[in-house]
Amino acid sequence: MIKVLVSILGIKTAYDKTEIEIPPQSNLKSLIAELPAENLNVLLDKDGNLRRHLVLQVNKKRILPGKAAECILENEDEIVIYLPVSGG
Repeated sequence: MIKVLVSILGIKTAYDKTEIEIPPQSNLKSLIAELPAENLNVLLDKDGNLRRHLVLQVNKKRILPGKAAECILENEDEIVIYLPVSGG
């Protein structure tokens, strides 16, 4: 198992640099799909695809939602998921 840090910003969440253990060779999409159900409705659409409006970063490098399955995670990676926030 490897350990990664996950933060989700833009909603009330328990994820603020939360350490999660995942199998080696896991990708970003599979990590997000395994998060607790209360977060999934804002992260995934009804077909299980990542929502296009998400901003994803791994070690401060932006990853497009459509490329998340290609992003293999490594030990001690830092993942940040930004949800859109609007208002006025």
